[in-house]
Amino acid sequence: MDTEALPATLADVLEARWAEIIFRWSQRLSEGLAADHLAKNELEHHVDVFLREAVELLRHQAELRASEAHGESDAGRAFGRVCFHIGSDVQALLHEYRILREAILDVVQESGVPVSLPELRALTSFIADSTAEAVVEFIHRRDEAHRLNEERLQALLDNAPVAIFAKDAEGRYIISNRYLQELMGHTRDEVLGQDDRVLISPRQADVLRADDIKALAGRSFRFEQTVELPSGSRTFLTMKFPLPGSENLAPASGGISTDITDQKRSEAVLRETSERLQAILGTVADGILTTDACGTLLSVNPAVVHLFGYTSEELLGRNLGLLIPEAQGSEAQDSTPGGPCLGVLAGGGTKREVLGRRKDTSVFPMELQVSESTLLQGRFFTGTLRDITERKRAEEIQALFVEAGTLLSQSLDLPTTLKIIVALGARRVADACSVDLLSEDGQVQRLSAAARDPSRQSIVDRGMAFPPRLGTDSPLARALERGEALVVPEVTPAWMDSVAQSEAHRVFLEDLRAKSVICVPLVARGRKLGLLNFVWNHSRAATMAVDLEVARGMADRAAVAIDNARLYQQAQEAIRVREDVVAMVSHDLRNPLNAITLAATALLKREDVSSRTTKAVSRIFAAADRASRMIRELLDFTQARVGGIPIHPRPLDLHEHVRRVVEEVQLAWPERRIEFQASGDGWGQWDEGRLAQVVTNLVGNALQHGQADLPVRVSIRGGPSDVVLEVHNDGPPIPPELLPNLFEPYRRGTEPSERRGSLGLGLYISRQIILGHGGTVEVHSTVEDGTTFTVRLPRRSHTKPDRAPPGQSLPLQEE
Repeated sequence: MDTEALPATLADVLEARWAEIIFRWSQRLSEGLAADHLAKNELEHHVDVFLREAVELLRHQAELRASEAHGESDAGRAFGRVCFHIGSDVQALLHEYRILREAILDVVQESGVPVSLPELRALTSFIADSTAEAVVEFIHRRDEAHRLNEERLQALLDNAPVAIFAKDAEGRYIISNRYLQELMGHTRDEVLGQDDRVLISPRQADVLRADDIKALAGRSFRFEQTVELPSGSRTFLTMKFPLPGSENLAPASGGISTDITDQKRSEAVLRETSERLQAILGTVADGILTTDACGTLLSVNPAVVHLFGYTSEELLGRNLGLLIPEAQGSEAQDSTPGGPCLGVLAGGGTKREVLGRRKDTSVFPMELQVSESTLLQGRFFTGTLRDITERKRAEEIQALFVEAGTLLSQSLDLPTTLKIIVALGARRVADACSVDLLSEDGQVQRLSAAARDPSRQSIVDRGMAFPPRLGTDSPLARALERGEALVVPEVTPAWMDSVAQSEAHRVFLEDLRAKSVICVPLVARGRKLGLLNFVWNHSRAATMAVDLEVARGMADRAAVAIDNARLYQQAQEAIRVREDVVAMVSHDLRNPLNAITLAATALLKREDVSSRTTKAVSRIFAAADRASRMIRELLDFTQARVGGIPIHPRPLDLHEHVRRVVEEVQLAWPERRIEFQASGDGWGQWDEGRLAQVVTNLVGNALQHGQADLPVRVSIRGGPSDVVLEVHNDGPPIPPELLPNLFEPYRRGTEPSERRGSLGLGLYISRQIILGHGGTVEVHSTVEDGTTFTVRLPRRSHTKPDRAPPGQSLPLQEE
């Protein structure tokens, strides 16, 4: 039977029981190392390398002398690197090698293989050399890491934006960074090992040394200090603290100094600016306050205190809703998260009007403007408040005057004007308003009165019976006679006694319940017209000066409106008188003119009249005809101004009618040429006689002002809904300054006519006739195109009869 060969040498034992050695070594490792799986695997790997080197060394030790068998161990150096890498120390490294040696010797002893002294000596020497190599490598790696860490720490210190230093117990610098060296103007080598007396003034060095001693005593503290350095005086915020010592080294002191020179300067400037700002805010008229995002008042200037009547102590810490009702939340006035905020009230930073509430609960209008700031502490809002009570009052007064001017300009009727005045006064100024006017007989009449409250109108109406009586000692009568305003801030029983005309009047004054009264004279063009009276049912003593200005403004506008209404009445009366006279005279002149015309006609028909007599009679006939025509124009003008020229439409072929009228005009102007043209449908409903006047006036006007050697062209054309008549003449154009008023009455041409008289009413009457038909008339006049009058007449019906009997017109179908 074959048996397995037993190991013969130490190398054979190590090689045969390789895995067992590693296993035993691994089991005996410290618990902490065994828990680190990666560290254990790395160490086992290097133990494997170590055993391979040991086996190789033992196999060749017989061929080498003992001194040559020793040398550097790669496994030892690798083991040292691994131990450093995994964080072991030298003691742990030696412990691991001792366990490895014991595991090897235990396995060799258990194997029963006799080990020669050279083999044991070679193995022991190899283990010792590997251990030494590992320790040397470990220390080398550790020293290199320490050196690198020191360099990194120094780089970190050198790049810090503050001065960092450490001093030993004697005050010599043992650590300094670049920032400190630059401040002192020395290199690191010049600073390290030196104390402050060498680097800065002795006085400053003594101060710093006293602080170092405090730190050496075990105290950490922070303080500001100003140091005179080569670069100038600098202020630092310094933190000093003790550094621990050891058995061989005494404790040291450390420090970190931050240069706050610029910060202190900025703080000084800011403090000075803040003081100036507070001084300015204390003098400005506008209120300025600051709140946080929740609406808590953080600061207020004296103007806010003045505006609202609170002290600053009563306001700070309270909610904005205390001052601005619109900002008042549902909670109490104390600040609450999410409460009223100036930013919300401002509507995105724009100006807006809000109501302010004073301590006495009175409310007044303000203009609010808000700006927002975002700081590290959060969002803050600054509000500027301006009391706009006076501005709003001025705006209201201006709006009142504009409304008064607008309303009073809408009517020239005196009763309507008076009603507008008192209604506006009662609605916008006082609780009751009345107007008294001087009549032609010098007496005063109360013509209109109004009350703001409709339920009190009947009481105010009772006052219509008690106008002021001139010549009495009544304050109202004196105010009217002297032309001075009567101002009564507080109505007293004694004042009512002085005003009352009778017991009934005194009762009326009691029922009126007047508390303040203003009576302002109405004066226009230097003439006193009457009084405008305002009555308030509550005291207006505090605002009487403003009320008086408003009352005077209303009185001025009322006086102008009343004066205009009276002038308009007088003008209307004068126009009626003039038109009545014109109508009567024109009517009375028609009879003698008819007699003259008939007599002249009879004389012209007689054959026994001489040519000289015939010529004189012809002139008499022409003059009478012109006078009759002017009288007709005057009568038409009077009708147009009073009620309009009457129009009596009937079915008419306007083309034929215009042709006939043009032929009649041609007979009167035989030396001139008139061209006529008609097209389209000419049927409609119009007033035949009145349109004959229009055609005669327009064609006669064209002949009178047109160029004598050129024809006057008359054209008429029918359209779908109207008929257009055009009368054109060549010659000098109508001057541009005459065109806007060409159709106004009493407008004559620039050239006198030798053939016919004119009052300048022809075009006016023609336009009135055209307007009476619902039509229009326009004129176009230039040097190039001549002058053209265009008349547009709408049809009342354009149904043409099949055939009209001679001398008759067929009725037309209505639309």
